[in-house]
Amino acid sequence: MNFDPKSATAPGEAGPISIEIAGKTAMLLVSLATEIGARAPGDVVAQALGLLQMVRQAKARGQRIVLRDPATGHEVDLAL
Repeated sequence: MNFDPKSATAPGEAGPISIEIAGKTAMLLVSLATEIGARAPGDVVAQALGLLQMVRQAKARGQRIVLRDPATGHEVDLAL
């Protein structure tokens, strides 16, 4: 599936694109950007995509990415 006709462009050479998101999602995006001190809401998207990519790569290697509560030892796998 190809969403971007410029997909043959090398990483780092592509210019910005616009995406449409629902109002409630936009408000969450702005809230998270403020909370983490991001320069722009797009920075939140970049971090989220990086995390998603890391989880997918770990899964492909048969690995797990786990959130662990140090107080209880309870673990939760990050999954797609």
